Amino acid sequence: MIRKMKQWLLDRFLPMWAKETVLADNQKFRKEIKELEQKNRELEAFINGLQTGLRSMRRIVINNSGKENKA
Repeated sequence: MIRKMKQWLLDRFLPMWAKETVLADNQKFRKEIKELEQKNRELEAFINGLQTGLRSMRRIVINNSGKENKA
């Protein structure tokens, strides 16, 4: 409903050049949004992989009781 109303407003009140500009900009922005969403998914997958790797690492605890080793 809103989409039809928006389209009607564009068709009715905007000059042809403005309508073409708006439609071209919308298409450009949709493409940019898709690219950014894909990049975001890739970065989230990378972060999840790092977190999983860090959780699975062995925890090494070095206990140094304050005494120095004499060699």
